[in-house]
Amino acid sequence: MGVSPPSGSEVPMTWPDAAGGRILGRSLLTVANVITVAAPVAADWNDSHIFNERWPGHARFHGVTALAMATSLSAVNIWSIWSDGSDPASARLYAATVPAAYWAPFFLALLVPGTAVDDPPHPVQRAAGVPVSLLGAAATIATAAAGWLIDRRSAVPSG
Repeated sequence: MGVSPPSGSEVPMTWPDAAGGRILGRSLLTVANVITVAAPVAADWNDSHIFNERWPGHARFHGVTALAMATSLSAVNIWSIWSDGSDPASARLYAATVPAAYWAPFFLALLVPGTAVDDPPHPVQRAAGVPVSLLGAAATIATAAAGWLIDRRSAVPSG
């Protein structure tokens, strides 16, 4: 049984060319780094975390330092991956590593006795029974990994 050639309406799947892959990869890395700033600030810069009167001052201190660290590292990553003067391989690595390093501990924290995703009276929303914070963490890690892979493949000469 032979394979018929694609019809006029079908487009064969191909890997993006180097320039397209570089833009797509950098864009995905940018999205992962923006999420690594925006989502934690939106979730934590309020009375459920940073301004929670039930939290000791030192816990709030760590909340602020974690947000500041994620913000500063992600900002440098975004600048670095779009800058012509940076080392593309290093920029790509750091732009993928920071989101992964921020979000992966969400899963590790569940292994520590006494930790919880929810902090009553501030329950975390769920989708299909899974906390949306964990779904977002997994999606952001996957976005960073895809951006790294696509950008890396676009940098490898074909042939």
